[in-house]
Amino acid sequence: MNRKSLSRKTLLVILVMTALWLVVEAFHGYQVRRQNWNERMHTALFSVLKDNMEKCGKEDVYMASHSYSKRNSKDDIPKIVTMDVGEGPKEYIVPAYKHYNNIEENPTERLFDSIILEEHPLKADSLNILWDSLLVRNGISCYCNIRVSVIDLSGGISTAYAKDSRYLSVSDSLFSFYIGYRCEAEVTAFASPFSYWRNLTLWDWATFFFLLLAGVYIYWNWIINNKRSVGSCECDNTESIPVERKAPVAVVRETASCIYQLGDDVWFDSTNRLLRRGSQIKILLPQVSALLLGLLEADGYCMSISDICLLLWPDGSGRSERVHTVAGRLRASLAEISSQISIISGNSRYQLKIAHFIAENADSDTV
Repeated sequence: MNRKSLSRKTLLVILVMTALWLVVEAFHGYQVRRQNWNERMHTALFSVLKDNMEKCGKEDVYMASHSYSKRNSKDDIPKIVTMDVGEGPKEYIVPAYKHYNNIEENPTERLFDSIILEEHPLKADSLNILWDSLLVRNGISCYCNIRVSVIDLSGGISTAYAKDSRYLSVSDSLFSFYIGYRCEAEVTAFASPFSYWRNLTLWDWATFFFLLLAGVYIYWNWIINNKRSVGSCECDNTESIPVERKAPVAVVRETASCIYQLGDDVWFDSTNRLLRRGSQIKILLPQVSALLLGLLEADGYCMSISDICLLLWPDGSGRSERVHTVAGRLRASLAEISSQISIISGNSRYQLKIAHFIAENADSDTV
């Protein structure tokens, strides 16, 4: 591996590690910031509702009721409240989640809130304007909406939105507050998640830009490595191969089969893909036989990886890894027949090494 290739791979590893670290940091930072935004939105709407009820004022009104105690610890048990509005006592069931999300903790305060709501119903658009302006002062910019739902004494529900509700989804809902003794008024806040992009800092945009460049660089390296010419690939064994003069190979028979003599008693039948030494016979795979034949007919018994690819895969699907596999199989097959014949590699080439020169033999009867 040369210095340039090593530097490129080192840079790629550093870039990938840095990109992974930035992704983790960006995700963690987003979660922390989102939680912070939700808390600030929650606090802002709570403040708006409290101020709205305070401005409407508390009236000195007597109402006979059976009050329940303050909320001390959360449980899932529904609360039952009793109210007498002129038609006799009537019980109302308040779900636990409404009870624990009421803006007032004291039951008496909730009684006054119910009276105030009778005289001054909540207006969704006014609450939304106040909430949005408070968010802007706190440095939060988003598309927000408020829904106000009121349950009357007979159980009927009336709902109003501050803005068009067609662009809202259930996932946009952030939280709900409840007002009144029966928790009859529900105020639900909505905020589009896409609006969080408006609150990104310069560091956030720089991080995204770096991740984009890192992705482009990694993809570019992947394309280059996959489209690199197989002729420029380096072999695992980097030792140089001395090019020897081609030893004369005797074509013993040309009629029914083309047979090459590779040694004193080693023969290769290219037509039937057979290696033979005495009574020992080895049947070669088609590509292994084609590679051996190509090396025998090549100058100096030496072929480059690109030439081998053209020989074995004329459709252009050849890769250096596939060449290494076929060459390894040929090397193993030759080793089974004779230790005097082998395949060596280096400098993006493969060469057939034969211990002794092969003398011409025109006598076909010797086979």
